[in-house]
Amino acid sequence: MPDACRRLHVSRTLRIVAWAVVLLLGVGTISTAEERSLGKELDGLPIVEMVFIRNNVFDTTKPESDSWPYRAANAIHIVSRERFLRSVVLFEEGDLFAANDAAESERILRSLGFINPVYITAERCEGGVRVTIDTHDQWTLEVGGQFGLFGNRSKFGIVFAETNFLGWGRTVEVEYKSDQERTTWNYLYGDPALFGTRWRGRLIHRDASDGYTDEVLVELPFFALASRRAYGGEWKRNQQIAHLYADGESVVEGQQESETWRAWAGFRLPGREGVTHRLTFGLQQQQVEFSNWSWSEDGANYQQPESRYIRGPYVEFERIVERFEVLKGFRAWSAQEDVEMGPNYRVGVGYSRPGFGGDIERMLFDGEVRARRLSGQWLMLGDVWLSGRLDERKARNVVGGVQFALSQLGTRGWQFRVLYEDSYQLDRELQLTLGADNGLRGWNPDTFDGTRRAVANLQWRTLVKRDFLQLFSIGAVVFVDAGQTWGARVGRTTDGVRADAGIGLLLDLTSLSLSKLARVEVAFPDDGSGYVVTVTGSALF
Repeated sequence: MPDACRRLHVSRTLRIVAWAVVLLLGVGTISTAEERSLGKELDGLPIVEMVFIRNNVFDTTKPESDSWPYRAANAIHIVSRERFLRSVVLFEEGDLFAANDAAESERILRSLGFINPVYITAERCEGGVRVTIDTHDQWTLEVGGQFGLFGNRSKFGIVFAETNFLGWGRTVEVEYKSDQERTTWNYLYGDPALFGTRWRGRLIHRDASDGYTDEVLVELPFFALASRRAYGGEWKRNQQIAHLYADGESVVEGQQESETWRAWAGFRLPGREGVTHRLTFGLQQQQVEFSNWSWSEDGANYQQPESRYIRGPYVEFERIVERFEVLKGFRAWSAQEDVEMGPNYRVGVGYSRPGFGGDIERMLFDGEVRARRLSGQWLMLGDVWLSGRLDERKARNVVGGVQFALSQLGTRGWQFRVLYEDSYQLDRELQLTLGADNGLRGWNPDTFDGTRRAVANLQWRTLVKRDFLQLFSIGAVVFVDAGQTWGARVGRTTDGVRADAGIGLLLDLTSLSLSKLARVEVAFPDDGSGYVVTVTGSALF
């Protein structure tokens, strides 16, 4: 590509990202939602009593769930312990009550992934305030099989996982899974409250047919918006066979090895009320090496990606507007979903040079902007992201994108999404593909290759049956998709806009806690080649 064309390409991408940032920062500043009352009129009064109501998975006082299977499930499940819940909420007896702390405590409890819904209420009592924390556990023990399907790709596994081990919020997982790339044994242990503190830890080991992964994380995170400091360290090591795809099949493969460590300290900066600013300083090292890359069909050499050795300091700045909404009927019908309205953004910059132990002089950057607006029953979402490097002052692996979505809340309504993502001098081990796994549901995953892509989705969904057997709710969806890729490397582009249409079932699995929403969809592409079936636990929006 001539230099003039390259400059034009980068300029166009940055211009699109810049305009999207301006739009998000403007649109996200208004919300028509009504604030939920958590007792603001009681702010400043002392908390004299905390009452915990800990509900088991199934309510056996209801006739529809008063039978032996539900009672047996409750007997097996260990309800979240009061001592654990006390370690999570942001207040205790003797503190002055603050409605904002109560609302944030609700969000923190829900973010654990196995408690939903959560209600914290306050009432005046003799000497101050009585606070009631009402939590509802979800089923957290997973023993058995897993299955997923994206067209010609399937994956299955056998898993034993407990995400609230003994009621202390700890995760213990042993999993075997197999997909088109590898078979893997996964072992994971996570603790959100190490030794009863707000330090967190995670250990991961994956033993795969083509390599391994090890990971250790210990951190004191920004537990709450008011948290003044954060510290942490992380180490990862990975070895595996990486792939590039065309027409849904692996066409290039090669060895990829990486080792990364980071250590950081973060601080909350002073600022105006209702906005949190955070600044994080750290050191990082990333070593990525590639070898034996070749075409899968005949074994011919493929131009090998360049190895990288990065070592040096980095700094990250984050802005969070303290405005959140608790919604139902966005992705799932039953679960409370916390949505940050923003506009919020994060910007990070790193620097590496031979004097620090890196291979060449590099500047690394990444950032994102997120904004949401609620107007009646309509939720509007916008996201912008940009990342890349300057290798000896030359732009490399620059990836930027924008995404806008519109969702009608409630038991039925419309959802719409449009995404555009572009790149410049993309690393050779990467590609921007389109297929069933990222929104073009009428084609197998990674059917269309590219270094630039766009996709739009429109769907109408409705709730058909709520709380079927007190386990899940059933919904139906009708949808159309359209997408395009440009700049293919190893396969074909869409050669214009490609489209599909389809129908499906949506299963709200909130009570089971294994996944908030399961999708079973059948899509028909516009070339009349048949149909593609998708079975997944991930939400498209």
